[in-house]
Amino acid sequence: MAEPGADSLLQIRTEPGVVRLQGVLLCAAIEPKNNMHLPMPEGQTPGSRLEIALGQINAIDTAGLAFLLGWQVDAAAQSVTLRYTHPPKAMRAMVHVYGLDDWMVMDGV
Repeated sequence: MAEPGADSLLQIRTEPGVVRLQGVLLCAAIEPKNNMHLPMPEGQTPGSRLEIALGQINAIDTAGLAFLLGWQVDAAAQSVTLRYTHPPKAMRAMVHVYGLDDWMVMDGV
């Protein structure tokens, strides 16, 4: 059986004010991505908030957390505040262990 491609492991959709992730945030899903920058929805303006919807993420590892931290940097460079909604339990634990609680705002925990 063939291994699924990165696109089938992690899907990213944008809509006004929201970036929705579905699948897994694991090294195997992230590494093959050509563009790892935050996909800014059309109309997103400096000073606004952007929801990163994680309710459909089934698994995350440290590479997945690093991927999201990269998005955090991209957003800060554009003066956009990220809010992570419905993060997986493993992400909440990693954020706490690495002392990122004040930097990565999470709702729906």
